Amino acid sequence: MPYYVKCLDEDTWLTESRPIVTWRALETLAKQLLPANNLLNLPEKRKTYTREEAAAWLDFFFKLRDYKPSPPSVNLSAFYVAPGVLDFERLAMEIGVMPEEAAVMVKALDKPLMMAAAEEMLQAVRHSYQFKHMVELVKGRV
Repeated sequence: MPYYVKCLDEDTWLTESRPIVTWRALETLAKQLLPANNLLNLPEKRKTYTREEAAAWLDFFFKLRDYKPSPPSVNLSAFYVAPGVLDFERLAMEIGVMPEEAAVMVKALDKPLMMAAAEEMLQAVRHSYQFKHMVELVKGRV
């Protein structure tokens, strides 16, 4: 099921619809790249972002531009079941994590995807802060 960030005041979407795993990967990567910053959270409940949170997402965006994903310790090619389709359950068993954690790990390695999602999230956060609008990550449109 895809999720997107919605502006509740304007009743409109602020980001593209993406699988929840992609949004979780973005949040996880943000916390990895800026571990001392606890302001990098998705709007899982209704919220209006603060100036400090908007600044944190901007810092993350610039940090992400310089990010060079390191290859995983596991050869992912063994887990492809079709072109572009990984068997996350087998991968999770191999590395000893839950399937969603394995999916988050793989998505976080996809820098173009993370850059696109980060830019959308940054714009949503800035919209919320600038206009004092409530936003929320919601299940949504395809």
